[in-house]
Amino acid sequence: MKQKKRAIIYVRVSTDDQGDGYSPAYQLERLKQYCKDKDYEVVGTFEDRYSAKTFDRPEYQKMLGQLKSGKLKTDWLLFIKWDRFSRNALDAYQMIAKLKKMEVQVQATEQPLDLKVPENKLMLAVYLAFPEVENDRRGLNVTSGMRRAKKEGRWMATAPKGYKNVTDESGKKKYIMPDANAPIIIWAFEELATGLTTVIDVLRRARLKGLDCSRNNFWKLIRNPVYCAKIMIPATEDEEAQLVQGQHEPLISEKLFYEVQDVLDGRKRNVPIKNTLKEELPLRGSLVCRKCGSNLTGSGSTGKLGGRYYYYHCQKGCDERFSAIEANRLFEQGLKSFSVKKESIDLYYLAVKKAFSVNKTNQSQKIASIKREIETLQQRIDKARNLMLDDKIDAEDFKETKASLLPQIENLNRKLNSHQSFDGDYRTFIEDGFGILKNLPETYSQADLRVKQQIVGSIFPEKLIFENNQYRTPKLLRAFARILSNDGHFKPKTKRTEAIFVPQSPLVTPRGFEPPTNRTGICHSIQLNYGAIFITNITSYFG
Repeated sequence: MKQKKRAIIYVRVSTDDQGDGYSPAYQLERLKQYCKDKDYEVVGTFEDRYSAKTFDRPEYQKMLGQLKSGKLKTDWLLFIKWDRFSRNALDAYQMIAKLKKMEVQVQATEQPLDLKVPENKLMLAVYLAFPEVENDRRGLNVTSGMRRAKKEGRWMATAPKGYKNVTDESGKKKYIMPDANAPIIIWAFEELATGLTTVIDVLRRARLKGLDCSRNNFWKLIRNPVYCAKIMIPATEDEEAQLVQGQHEPLISEKLFYEVQDVLDGRKRNVPIKNTLKEELPLRGSLVCRKCGSNLTGSGSTGKLGGRYYYYHCQKGCDERFSAIEANRLFEQGLKSFSVKKESIDLYYLAVKKAFSVNKTNQSQKIASIKREIETLQQRIDKARNLMLDDKIDAEDFKETKASLLPQIENLNRKLNSHQSFDGDYRTFIEDGFGILKNLPETYSQADLRVKQQIVGSIFPEKLIFENNQYRTPKLLRAFARILSNDGHFKPKTKRTEAIFVPQSPLVTPRGFEPPTNRTGICHSIQLNYGAIFITNITSYFG
């Protein structure tokens, strides 16, 4: 009696084609009927719910392993159509050759081909190529659709940390909205913008607040403009990269996002970072050794009675060492010498108020000027692109031109954002700042470590030297010194032993200006960069 032919039934369906008459039940029914009609013995049935772009499918690999090991013997591998077998022509040819070595023939029951006939290989090429072409076309359509949606400002991928994916009422359009992690993300950007802490420290504290994020992903997070409602459209062969306005709710302002980028790129520091986490050592990072000029560090040691005592000391091995408690106490005492008459404060309040007011009125002119510069640079890029399309310059020349102009446009966009983000409520801003100035010693003594370091960096832009219970300082921040220099209280005291801050003679604080009668002169003299003026530095922490 002639032995029956053996057959393996292979069924495959993917998410995309379940609704196209390819349900597993339909395939299985048709293949069993084929085997019955041919009088084949079914020795195995395998079903995959994966794409046919590759053969890396669980059930197919299981079947292949059993064939290789000899646990499963068959004459035929059956499927209803060739696109159930593969949607990659090259991989399909290689798999057919591999199965042939194992004496297994393949056949699509609804597209049968006798591959022993040479001409049928042409039809096989058509059957295998068509699904791959269809896949490629579908992929292009999806990619094009997603790019179009991105240009409209829709976030099409998995929601980033701080957002969650939701759909509209129809269940078709997807968008993102803030989730429970949003406050942590906002806090992280605000911390980084200060320039007073490292990315790793911010990540560590963010994790303590509940953020589940790896180090690499956190770096990507803080570089992602999605948090200020901007979506990056990557470059293609036909289009350059672009940043578009998103439809979702921003967690932070553009101004804050670009401030963080400036800090990460080393372009901006509010004050130098003081790498200390010890409340007992607020001056660490602001002191230098009087002998070798190296930065002083600080540390604690346990006394004989078990108490903990802190000292500032040199990092280079000098014998420079003094009590942190005493140095901190004298610093706070020295701040009391920075007293200013009410008349002087009021005068400078009016001047700064006027300067802010004048600046605000000029914003529209500055914004218009920056926009014109951006438009001019963009026109140069467009002109270069047209020259390339007209074959007057080659693609490499166009790329070089665009590469040289895009950074300029980016810098101008940052300036534009800075001007557009100008705070109109400047009165509250400067009132809070001058309020701190009037009560500087109390503010410092009650502040936490970070704010103390900010205050020190705002008053003294250069390092301090502590010697004989006195601080030698090269100079004060100019805006701060000018206010104090108009008041008789900021002068070395009669008894040298009572002076805490003593200017070094070669670098004495420059003479301030006398309050002129012309109010415009006052405004001009103190109309400094917002980030440089003492009041701006301090109020950034006090709202």
